[in-house]
Amino acid sequence: LLVVLAMTSMALHVFFSWVPQNLQSVDGREEVKATEVVDLKQRLRKAVEESYEVEITEAELNQYIADRLQLTQSPIVDDFVQIEGVYVDVLPGSLDVTIERKFDYPRNIQDDGSKKVGLLPITQTVSMKLDVTSQQSSDGSVKTTVQFPGGYFGKAPAPGMLVVLVKPSFDVIAEFFAEELDLAYHQMSFVTLEDGVIKLDPRPIRIEEQLGME
Repeated sequence: LLVVLAMTSMALHVFFSWVPQNLQSVDGREEVKATEVVDLKQRLRKAVEESYEVEITEAELNQYIADRLQLTQSPIVDDFVQIEGVYVDVLPGSLDVTIERKFDYPRNIQDDGSKKVGLLPITQTVSMKLDVTSQQSSDGSVKTTVQFPGGYFGKAPAPGMLVVLVKPSFDVIAEFFAEELDLAYHQMSFVTLEDGVIKLDPRPIRIEEQLGME
């Protein structure tokens, strides 16, 4: 009985790993062509240079990624895989980064309109969760940490160690946006994630402000 249950559980996990997540609730996913894309790198750079807090909405972030990212030139794409998009769901304290991929056989459609492989194409999503927290110590310094607790293959949960298998795909995206990430992470004193909004503050936090002193 235990063997049957284990095999059933494994089969369900494999099945749901190929059921793509519903991304309709992600802001900015379908608005790129109809909306002027905000230059987020310039917005971040100006905030750092002039020392003021800046906000980035989920829609602005996803529009910027879709407009800038050239996935066809990355090593995570081959003849069998087409990247449909990369999307970020901004949640309180965390980011869910999802890669939507379509698997198909090269030249699958034959001259008569039939497919060589009838089950293809198949769409799959791979997601990685990032927990982002900024904590202020008693001496006024702020430390921002990023943790990777896990993610999803399709709708199937994947623990952190399993998500490591697809982390190189996410690393390619991070490398592409290296300048933006440096401005948003290394150049900022405080990072706050709310529902649909990222708040970034480059201003140094003084101890007297923390203690409510003039």
